[in-house]
Amino acid sequence: MIVALNYSILPYEMIAKYPEVKNFVSLFLSAYIVIPVFNTDIAFSLCRKAIEKYLTQQIEIECENLPAIFSEKIPVFVSLKRGSQTRGCAGSFQSENGSFAKDLVHFSIIAATQDFRYRPVDLQEMKEIKIQITIPEMPVEIHSIFSYNPEKEGLIVEKDGKQAVVLPGEAKTAAYALKMCLRNAGIDDNSNIRLFKFKAQIFIEEGK
Repeated sequence: MIVALNYSILPYEMIAKYPEVKNFVSLFLSAYIVIPVFNTDIAFSLCRKAIEKYLTQQIEIECENLPAIFSEKIPVFVSLKRGSQTRGCAGSFQSENGSFAKDLVHFSIIAATQDFRYRPVDLQEMKEIKIQITIPEMPVEIHSIFSYNPEKEGLIVEKDGKQAVVLPGEAKTAAYALKMCLRNAGIDDNSNIRLFKFKAQIFIEEGK
């Protein structure tokens, strides 16, 4: 998992209504934090076009003529799934590129071509891949791995400037999630580590 973590995330601003389009999803991240609706069809299309454009021409697509919500700063992770296998994942707990749209494009490309755990995805393989978009909530520090539910929550492990994350549902047990994080972060032992858990809204592309 290639991530940029920030544990001092500021509360999201309440945002005005947006014009209605089909397939809206409303995200309620807490009693006081609301991410407005966004069109998942547009989001998935943007991710897929970004990957295909980069694989064929090594350039990023332009984010133009999109609904206003795609200009907002929303934390996001993009995962590529081939059957039950993950083929790449990248994301951040804060906007890295100034807008939801640009982050979707950026992290889609990284997931497809720069996740060191997997070989790069090729254009032919994209026909068999489903895109998953994960919108994380604010991480909460925990003091025991047993306070974390891997089916419903994500896990972050941090130590000495090294860090890694497992998204909700990526590990079957808390112990395995911890093992994955330690390995991916390059942490040799689990003494004096900091643990964080988080909930998330997860959306999976249909039809693949």
